[in-house]
Amino acid sequence: MNLSLNKNPAQSKKTSNLSGTCAIPGDKSISHRSLIIGSQLLGTSLIYNMLEGEDVICTANALRSAGVPIVHDIKNGVWIVKGVGIGGLNQPDNVLDMGNSGTSTRLLAGLFAPYPFVTMFTGDASLRKRPMKRVISPLSEIGARFMTRDEMRLPMAMQGTSHPVPICYTLPVASAQVKSALMLAALNIAGDTTVIEPIPTRDHTERMFEAVGISVTLSQQEDGMHITVHGQPKQSYADRELTVPGDPSSAAFLVVAALITEQSEVTLTNICMNPSRTGVYVTLKEMGADISILNEREVQGEPVADMRVRSSTLKAVDVPENRAPSMIDEYPIVAMAAACAEGVTVLRGLEELRVKESDRFAAVVDGLRACGVRVDAEGDTMIIHGSSNIIGDASIATHMDHRIAMSFLVLGLVTEAPVTVDDVSAINTSFPQFMRMMRGLGASMHTLGSKQNLVLPLRRKDDQRLVIAIDGPAASGKGTLSRLLADSFQIPHLDTGGLYRATALRLLAQGGDPNSEDDALRAARTVNVHDLSNPQLREERVGNVASVVSSLSSVRHVLLEFQRNFAAQDEGAILDGRDIGTVVCPDALVKIFVTASIEVRAERRHRQLQAQGIEVVYDSVLKDLISRDKRDTERKVAPLLPAMDAIYIDTTKMTIAEVFDEVVARIRRDMLERVERVR
Repeated sequence: MNLSLNKNPAQSKKTSNLSGTCAIPGDKSISHRSLIIGSQLLGTSLIYNMLEGEDVICTANALRSAGVPIVHDIKNGVWIVKGVGIGGLNQPDNVLDMGNSGTSTRLLAGLFAPYPFVTMFTGDASLRKRPMKRVISPLSEIGARFMTRDEMRLPMAMQGTSHPVPICYTLPVASAQVKSALMLAALNIAGDTTVIEPIPTRDHTERMFEAVGISVTLSQQEDGMHITVHGQPKQSYADRELTVPGDPSSAAFLVVAALITEQSEVTLTNICMNPSRTGVYVTLKEMGADISILNEREVQGEPVADMRVRSSTLKAVDVPENRAPSMIDEYPIVAMAAACAEGVTVLRGLEELRVKESDRFAAVVDGLRACGVRVDAEGDTMIIHGSSNIIGDASIATHMDHRIAMSFLVLGLVTEAPVTVDDVSAINTSFPQFMRMMRGLGASMHTLGSKQNLVLPLRRKDDQRLVIAIDGPAASGKGTLSRLLADSFQIPHLDTGGLYRATALRLLAQGGDPNSEDDALRAARTVNVHDLSNPQLREERVGNVASVVSSLSSVRHVLLEFQRNFAAQDEGAILDGRDIGTVVCPDALVKIFVTASIEVRAERRHRQLQAQGIEVVYDSVLKDLISRDKRDTERKVAPLLPAMDAIYIDTTKMTIAEVFDEVVARIRRDMLERVERVR
């Protein structure tokens, strides 16, 4: 196989005066648990502000596969989970792809363990390197059986048990994921299951159980906290509303950025202030950070507050080992703060960093050294010598780890020369809005992909080319996206809607009747490539007729051959329209479905027409799009709908640059997965 595949790099440069107010996306840990626990209730749960990163989407898709109805109401910003109750799950109908999410894998393994069926888990290349022994061991005691690769790594098949037994299990290492996996398993096990936690970890599961009425008993004893769940409790129907507070781990990147850049003041709203998650803020305050906690309140058992952060002169600290569980995910960004602090910072008890999405310990040490920071490593202790003059001028290997990527992009805001990270794709797993939000605050931070060939045509033994099929309703942005991708990948582009518009324009020129199949077919047979550049194609009258003739099977058959011949070019192709991924190119390597709210699409089309000198009122454009959407979705022949395996993107609140970045990241991840499978 001949493959040339680059990553999606990004760069940050020296910045000052960060300012603004941001609403941080929902907490990832609580988002996972909202979906999972909501699935176990009787009634409908409405989840607001849920993180829509790839990790959480993996959890939603896995639950759907097990028979849980989950709907995303994009217009109202709510996820709707219709709970099936304890014991109500079905065997997943396929292998569960957990992407990069260790949380999804471990929590769902616990949820499915007390069911008498086989569940199979896999994930991306990074997740498949992470050992699952810590969750396999206690679930085996419950009665589940496992088949894995060497060192207990994914792919993993779990044979659940029809006779699960309650256990008392002491956590050998501090792990909220293992604790939560056992608590979720306990829901469907008769009797009392107890987890003994010698070192406190995140208690989101305990808090949410109590908030929704699931009994959990907490007892502090000499050997640690005893968490007991009485299984198979009685349930009653009740509808609930859950609001996910902002993720304190995600907020930490913006907090440190504001602290280390000069003359900055940033306010972050609705941040989860759970004591098991705020070790990073305790540490930063010890370093001299100017952080004010405002508007403290409680939301569904979780403490929540707003946070005002101002530029600060940071000083070195010695972070004790016992603080690690409350800030384990934040050590990479704390290391960036330490690099900018006066003195020598010591971070202790970092063993857990070595088994995250990557070996974060090594990644942080190597990256800081590449930027000119002196770092010593002694066992599981990291010693960072701070400096007010960090060189930067480095390219950082992220190892597909979102926190490494974001941490070094933040550091690049204060280095003398820019810092480049080799890949920002993984950021979508936890904080898709990160770069957009940072730029909104004034950060000099951008991807480097828009002018590069990030992905070149892929040729395999079956001679399949890189064909990208992009579908979506009118004015969703698919045409602009297609042209950007075609320019970046250097492959030909066809706006297939132009073929139907060309047919419509010929039909009008011939004086034909749009409702006459014979007239429409005659026009379609005379269309040629030169018609596609006619400026009259964008006129509203042409679009209306195009929507009518495109519903005729005979017309579509004539133009189908044209489109497939275009897609068969040696260099590959990008085609956009309304049935590319479902009819024209069902075997395309990449399928994308782009959409947006009807109001936003109408505004876009209205501006586009006015820019072309075409006088038209907004209400007329809106009415036209509503009518066209109805025809396109209800037509019997090739109706508008996403392909089952399409990347689905709502562009309502996104710029075209943000859409492009996200699509390239998703394509790259898919292509890397293909390479892994071929290997």
